[in-house]
Amino acid sequence: MVVLQVVGPHDGGKTTLVEFLVRELKKRGYRVGYLKHDPKGKGITDKEGSDTARVKPFTERTVLLSPSQTTLWLQGSLSLKEALRFFEGLDAVLVEGFKGEEGFPKVWVDRRGNFPEGAFVFKVRGREDYEGVLNWLLERLQETSSNHKNLR
Repeated sequence: MVVLQVVGPHDGGKTTLVEFLVRELKKRGYRVGYLKHDPKGKGITDKEGSDTARVKPFTERTVLLSPSQTTLWLQGSLSLKEALRFFEGLDAVLVEGFKGEEGFPKVWVDRRGNFPEGAFVFKVRGREDYEGVLNWLLERLQETSSNHKNLR
């Protein structure tokens, strides 16, 4: 399973990139999950136009994590690694948020172009950068698929 974190400031364009990637991967036959971090606990999953409502129709599974609850209505919260267990069996998971978490490749998205120092696989300012991220993801998915075939 390929995991890619999409991080950046509020209203920087993260969900727009995730929406593009999920649609493109689904068109190509991949099973994709979406994990959204809601550090302030304000997320609403069923509100029309919300981030999760925009992405959810194109995913196999969607999880929203906040400090006090999870959209799965579990008591308490989960770490990123614990939450990823819910996506086993999928080809890819796009994680929106969790800036401070380490261990997975990250894309920093900011339509204003304010990019911090750091190890990001891409720094995305606008739609002109989306194809590069998609191609990177497709390469990882092909590598993962080849590795699984070699194990058989």
